[in-house]
Amino acid sequence: MGLRPAVVALWLAIGASAAEAQSRFAGYAGLVFEAPAGVEAASYGNAPYLLGSGAELIFYAPALIDRIDGLAAGLQRYGSEGTLATLAGAGSIGLGDFAVGLQYFRYNTERFPETPNLQFPALKGDGPPLTEFVVSFGYARELFGAVGAGIVAKHLEYQYLGRTERATLLDVGVARGFGPTMVSIAARNLGSDLTHSGRELRIPRQLALGISTESFEVGELDMFLTSQVARRRDGEIIPAGGVEVSYWPVQGYTFRLRAGLQRVVEDKRSPFTFGLAFTGDALTLEYAFQAFDVDGNAHRFGLSFR
Repeated sequence: MGLRPAVVALWLAIGASAAEAQSRFAGYAGLVFEAPAGVEAASYGNAPYLLGSGAELIFYAPALIDRIDGLAAGLQRYGSEGTLATLAGAGSIGLGDFAVGLQYFRYNTERFPETPNLQFPALKGDGPPLTEFVVSFGYARELFGAVGAGIVAKHLEYQYLGRTERATLLDVGVARGFGPTMVSIAARNLGSDLTHSGRELRIPRQLALGISTESFEVGELDMFLTSQVARRRDGEIIPAGGVEVSYWPVQGYTFRLRAGLQRVVEDKRSPFTFGLAFTGDALTLEYAFQAFDVDGNAHRFGLSFR
């Protein structure tokens, strides 16, 4: 075989292989990883507050698990079809701090999303229910007396059309304080993709950089800022940020007003988010809202005890 026929054959083989790989791609699984994992973060456009003590930190910043104090539970409705529930808590052992988290996401759909599109759970699908369940276990400790490091192991069960697919994924991250700010870098959802009925379902991996400020006084109010920039697997860059303003008229009782803004790749979801919270002693009640243009909005309610 001459050089030219060999090159042509190689080119055709590569093209056929690429076409076959593309034909095996069905869409994305693990939309539970795209949804806000906590009520507070949902209020800030899905940007966590890194200097807080909320249990949702296990889902965003593995290196800051040592900051978690108490338990937190959340329930959210996406439009008329989607239901998202979360539960998380933390503890400590001699060699470091650990946390445990649960996530449950269920919605109806007739097809797989071709992008990590959170609009899907808000669509009123007539198809069969799809369920995603995740168990997370995280561990963190300080390294060299200066940098926090953490890892979260996650077991995903994906159930659709009578089939159950499973995957083991990892989040890894580091964090460090710089004066009145905290900086966190985390790589999320690292691991193998799923295969459903012979077709590939991709996991929405992410690389996220987060920055939060300590609370500062503005007259009689307290305020802080938080932000995050995440790069999705499909190459989209998603910046987000939020602000909380709080007022405590009596010691132990605090009213909180929250607002956020995020870049929305899908055009049927509002970039603005809003939230309210009330803390009475060790108990906090939370609410977050995001508007969708179809089939209702996203309402989220949470309860935490610290």
